Amino acid sequence: MKEYGDFVTEEDRMMIAALREFVRDEILPVRQQLDVDEDRQQVHRVLDGLASLGLHKRGLPEVLGGLRSSAVSLTVGYEEVARGDCGIAMTMSVPAWVFGPAMRSHNERVLGDLCRPYCGDTFVEACQAMTEPEGGCNIESAEYRGKAIHTRARLEGDQWVINGSKQFPSGASVADVYLVTCTTDPDLAEEGIALIYVPADTPGLSFSKPENKMGMRFTDVNASIYLDDVRVPKEYRASMQTGKDYESFRNFLSWGRISSAAFAVGVAQAVLDIAMEFTGRRYYGGKQVRQHSLQAAMLADMMIGVESARFYYLTVAGMFDNRKTYGPPYSDEQIARATGAKVYACEVALKNCNMAMELTGSYGYMKDYHIEKYLRDCKIMQLWEGGAQLGRIDVARGRYSMVPYV
Repeated sequence: MKEYGDFVTEEDRMMIAALREFVRDEILPVRQQLDVDEDRQQVHRVLDGLASLGLHKRGLPEVLGGLRSSAVSLTVGYEEVARGDCGIAMTMSVPAWVFGPAMRSHNERVLGDLCRPYCGDTFVEACQAMTEPEGGCNIESAEYRGKAIHTRARLEGDQWVINGSKQFPSGASVADVYLVTCTTDPDLAEEGIALIYVPADTPGLSFSKPENKMGMRFTDVNASIYLDDVRVPKEYRASMQTGKDYESFRNFLSWGRISSAAFAVGVAQAVLDIAMEFTGRRYYGGKQVRQHSLQAAMLADMMIGVESARFYYLTVAGMFDNRKTYGPPYSDEQIARATGAKVYACEVALKNCNMAMELTGSYGYMKDYHIEKYLRDCKIMQLWEGGAQLGRIDVARGRYSMVPYV
């Protein structure tokens, strides 16, 4: 646990130890089974196992049985789970993401009606529905200010009526609660953004078949969502305060990206561990493979990438925990920092997967060695939440406001 330095507390170290034991005993032995677990029974055994450790309650309201958690503590937990399976880490992280806007706005109706089961003894899936088919990742750009949202919500009496569609959200078709990003009027830009909670059994809510992806097929289920005159109580909007939902929407960007950075570092560390073990027990020229200069240099590059990516995301998470100095996570500056951590960590993870495959030769693309699964999974992480190129735009524009260049 020394790899986390002074960023973590003694309580965090206890959590890390418990998660490492769980990953070793409960995830790694079934990692390949999770990839073909169409009925998701094994997936839910793993998720419920993590719930037995209390991981699912982190970031949820304490009054309902949730656990307060710092950004650093949340993200190191995600990294540890992602060492076993990043799809599991992603699915486990979603409920805190979904109910964050209601918590920020002190929406007691939403928390009382919808959040309580998420603080129980078993894991319940949630879905944050943001991306749309019309504009793809444009909706996730910090610069669009809500102008790319096509899903409409109108207030009729004491109900919101929602029409539109969403594409690719995690948890679609399997979640119990959906947080849908809408606009009340595109001309209002950010002031028109509305985040509205929709229970899974609401009439007018339907789904496509789950997407057949290259990785994370059953650990992180994606599908299209269709909303046809979906009606929910007006209190199910996260906040009726002007601009508050826009702030929460931007929080999605920063929290999603810093979490993704932690997932990616978990993958980068996992394949480094595999390569270290493999090159330590195989020999040529009378010595271990990893004692030869070429292979040692490759392993060194992998180590450097893991440590630099880890300290990048931990530094940003520490800034999230010090809002008095660095501002809220929804600020341009913090979005830029979180995005930079994600862009860098995903590139490190992909590079490490490639190098691990080279170091293990033909074994690298065999399923028993798991590197090929990590490679398929981490490429998806690089692309979600806007991808690497949109991410770079958000980094640049966010930094423009931070430094008075002449």
